[in-house]
Amino acid sequence: MMKQYCLRRALVALGCCMAVSGAAWAQVAPPSQDLEEIVVTAEKRESTVQKTPISMTVFSGVDLQAQGIADLTSVAQEVPGVSFKTSGPGQTEFEMRGLTSTGGESPTVGFYLDETALTPPAMAQNGKVVIDPSLFDLNRIEILRGPQGTLYGSGSMGGTIKLVTNQPDTKNFSASVEGVGSGTYNGGGFNHTENGMINIPLVQDLAAVRVVVTDKYIEGWIDRDVVSPFPLETNGSTTRGNVAAAPVTDEYRHSNTETLHGGRATLLVTPTDRLSVTASVMYQRIAQDGPNTIDVPPTNEVHYQPFDVPEPFNDTFNLYSLTAKYDFDSFQVVSATADWNRTQFQTQDISEAMQDYIGGFFGPAAEFPFSTADGGLGAGSISEADYTRQFSEELRVASTGDNAWQWLVGGYYSTFHATSHVYSFYEGFTALFGTDNLADNHRLLDVDQYALFGETSYQLPDHLKATVGLRYFTYHSDSATSVSGVSANGTSATLFGLAQNSGVTPKFNLAYEPSDELTVYGTVSKGFRPGGPNSPIPSPCPVAPGQFGPDSVWSYELGEKVKMINSRVSINGDVYYENWSNIQQEVAPGCGFKFTANAGKAKIYGAELEVAVILVPGLVLSQNAGYTHATNSTTLESAGVVAGQRLLDVPQVTANTSVSYKYPLPNAMNLVARATNSYVDSIQDITYTRNTLPAYDLVGARLGVEADRWSATLFVDNATNKLALLSDTGALSANISILNRVTTNQPRTIGADLNFKF
Repeated sequence: MMKQYCLRRALVALGCCMAVSGAAWAQVAPPSQDLEEIVVTAEKRESTVQKTPISMTVFSGVDLQAQGIADLTSVAQEVPGVSFKTSGPGQTEFEMRGLTSTGGESPTVGFYLDETALTPPAMAQNGKVVIDPSLFDLNRIEILRGPQGTLYGSGSMGGTIKLVTNQPDTKNFSASVEGVGSGTYNGGGFNHTENGMINIPLVQDLAAVRVVVTDKYIEGWIDRDVVSPFPLETNGSTTRGNVAAAPVTDEYRHSNTETLHGGRATLLVTPTDRLSVTASVMYQRIAQDGPNTIDVPPTNEVHYQPFDVPEPFNDTFNLYSLTAKYDFDSFQVVSATADWNRTQFQTQDISEAMQDYIGGFFGPAAEFPFSTADGGLGAGSISEADYTRQFSEELRVASTGDNAWQWLVGGYYSTFHATSHVYSFYEGFTALFGTDNLADNHRLLDVDQYALFGETSYQLPDHLKATVGLRYFTYHSDSATSVSGVSANGTSATLFGLAQNSGVTPKFNLAYEPSDELTVYGTVSKGFRPGGPNSPIPSPCPVAPGQFGPDSVWSYELGEKVKMINSRVSINGDVYYENWSNIQQEVAPGCGFKFTANAGKAKIYGAELEVAVILVPGLVLSQNAGYTHATNSTTLESAGVVAGQRLLDVPQVTANTSVSYKYPLPNAMNLVARATNSYVDSIQDITYTRNTLPAYDLVGARLGVEADRWSATLFVDNATNKLALLSDTGALSANISILNRVTTNQPRTIGADLNFKF
């Protein structure tokens, strides 16, 4: 009843906003007669999407607002060539063009917030996950496909995601607020988000501050049920018991409820027309009662447990940055300094996993009971606490103006420190092993990276432009690992690892630009990600290599960008081929300890297409599609890799279709409508064994009214109420054959979105 009441209140508020249409302050923009051109900084200088000869997708802040996109996972589902692996907010790693990041310690996709690189090495068990920031008051999101190692460095071998914020305005005061209320059905509840922005000129034309805040509450849609007696395995311990039919003793509704609190403040000072200094601070904390995962089987929106073991998750992020720019007559100097830290904590229930895993050592797992009264292990959990911190500095000098010769040179330095503590003290182990210490593992990692980079382009005759880029990198990393407990197999000494390497990544681009409406280009580029140290593993394991080196990819791309029929049609497309070598693979020799090795190759090819057409003024049809063929080309049995197998987490086909309509109304308003369908093909994932997650479509629609200073919109997300299985979630302890925990999406959600500008 409360959910329905709140939703009715939101709808009443929407109706009130429509009723006061005569109070619009100024003329709202009429339906556009041509497609919008967006200014970007993909090449670390201002250009437009049309004039930048790389494959990229850009969402402006207006686009994000119009489409109701509030998180990066929704962005990825609309962009060709992008895939992801997720367990929920703050637990998502992104991949592009088939370059998965299952091995090693670094991601394959770079992630930037303004000038700050947020793509460090990672030790967390849940992967190379990026922060999941609020997207309110962003200027744009740039998704750059293909290796970006020349300008963006390590971890950008598959591509780069850039979030660009709105900067303070030293001339005018402004403010905006947004309220979103919605109801999730099929077991969900009432959700709400409040966003606010205020821009205050402190000294006219000299200094201003911009503050953005977000408070979000998403009520969960997955229940956590404790059942007793918990059914044991069947079919010779190969099939999970019928947990859905077991008696429920404790029921926790909406166990994956999420809260997000955060904000950022930016101070801009412009002492002269040539100098600008920007200081920024950001804070965000995400907390969830449990992950967005369901049990497969039985594949309903419930997680079943034999004991009451909560699974909280929280993610806290702090960023401090300082950027200074000085414009000389023919070039600009930029210094970007940043210091950030991040703390993640999660707990996972392992009661069923340990019953099945340990029970298998004593015979059929079905004969090993859950209850401690019957000699079973009882309740158990495993927790992980990760802390990361990075300081970075980039100094670059770039030419300005419209000269035929353009150039950019720079240097980069970062120092990264991380600690990871994974522990499980399991009372039920005492009777079997004489200790309750299942695992108590500590790991420290320090990485220093240095780089020199440059890129130059020259305008040749016949509308040709040639670009050459080069980046030299070197890194040094060391680690210390200590393990104890039953899982350590008697090892207790601290194990030290060391790694260092250097290399060069080049880029060659030739573009044909006969007019502002046509760009044809070809690119050959190399991307890389750094290696790292292996902690020595004890006997009887084989000797692990002391370090694993960088892996790299050579990419070959042909693309075009064309606008025609008076800029009413836009067609951007590309084809590519990638040769990935020395892949960082996780090797499991069968002795209980794992290490990373450079082994194997992969061949990847594909195509991406983005089409937008103004059918009639105000009516726009957009179609994005991507095809990725990504397979291993060598066999490596110790890593579970077979030649010809698809790379993990990579859909072969993705497609997004949208229709938007804007119709002028009286009193300086527009009626706006949008319908969207996002298709993601099946993927292959692996936990205990390799498995396939099916394809899915997600349908959404929006209908509202906009004026110059306000908008009011009704929306429905996941209109068909599709249960999409997004990705498998690996266990912190041991994956078992009878059960997968799979991340799923939010059920059908209907709500209202209100915006006001001052």
